[in-house]
Amino acid sequence: MPAEMERPQDPRDLYHACGDDIVAARPVLTGDVYETVTVIEADGSTRDITVMVLDHPCSLRVDGVNLVPRLTVAEVTPVQGAQWRGAYNRMFLPAPFPQANGQVKACAAFFDQCYHVSPGQLQAGTRIACLNPYGINLLLQRRVKHFSRLTVETFKFQEANESVYEEADLIEEWCLEREDDGLKIPEAMAECMDWLREELPDGRRRQDLLGDSQSRSTVRRDARTHLRALRRQA
Repeated sequence: MPAEMERPQDPRDLYHACGDDIVAARPVLTGDVYETVTVIEADGSTRDITVMVLDHPCSLRVDGVNLVPRLTVAEVTPVQGAQWRGAYNRMFLPAPFPQANGQVKACAAFFDQCYHVSPGQLQAGTRIACLNPYGINLLLQRRVKHFSRLTVETFKFQEANESVYEEADLIEEWCLEREDDGLKIPEAMAECMDWLREELPDGRRRQDLLGDSQSRSTVRRDARTHLRALRRQA
């Protein structure tokens, strides 16, 4: 049987964090939503709008830390409810998305209303929502459907991107720990990436091991051990 488009059983299943629950240590990731971002229209005029980051996680950074000079974002606007069975040109953002209003009025990021922004333009706005892995997978499913009319099961996106999701979680936790040690977030993020990309005696890298479900717990254990060692050295 052909694959079917999916929808969340509970809208809360889409989000890693919203509003005040978002921590600055969370790396910018696909599906992040920022409000009050200044975009440039074709006629040169500017507008301040709410946008969702569309770039794939692997395309967001030039070196694992710094964002690429041009980021693709989609405009987020209110819609009347979330019609998950159709309207493939958008990713729905129902409550608890901060700009949504209960079950009656949702919001949506429109794939056919896109802009390019710099990292500075994006981060001059305020991040108000981060999708979790399922939310990102659903976003990717709907984008593929919009551009190709092909339906790809969300578990396939999970299999392809699981290591990136794990890496984002680990970086967030690392940065929060190092903030307590007085390190600024960009420094902590670079430190974490250096550790993840370090070549081990057997030639592997911890970043690659995050792609193996059998090795992830070992990487997390080693991260905790390394953080304790850094704290003792301080």
